[in-house]
Amino acid sequence: MSAAILGILLSLTVAAIWIACLAVMRLPRALDRLHAVAFLNAAAGFFVTVTAFVADGVSGRSLKIALLMTLLVAWSAVLSHVVGRALLLREGSSA
Repeated sequence: MSAAILGILLSLTVAAIWIACLAVMRLPRALDRLHAVAFLNAAAGFFVTVTAFVADGVSGRSLKIALLMTLLVAWSAVLSHVVGRALLLREGSSA
């Protein structure tokens, strides 16, 4: 049962990655593509963290993964904000 749940969670992670990749290729504006990358960080990080807790329960490894994913999401929010401001400064409202 646990292997099936792990497979589903990892499949959801891969699906989130593919959705973000397709969105980056299809979206016309740079700020829209930036939103797709931010979605990827949040969704894939969540699914990887849940997969770690399903696989190991509450252990040192799963807590480290949760901490790393929290830091990843926090830094990706900061970097998305910085990149968005840089795009607006460079390209104006057409970004």
